[in-house]
Amino acid sequence: MQIANTRAVITGGVSGLGFAVAQHLVARGAKVALLDVND
Repeated sequence: MQIANTRAVITGGVSGLGFAVAQHLVARGAKVALLDVND
């Protein structure tokens, strides 16, 4: 699966699994937008 030059929107991306997935995608050339809530 080619990830470079793709875009992803990740909810819950400030910590945990969402953050890990974001790091993985960015390291492989994807553009990532992170969303989370502020309690």
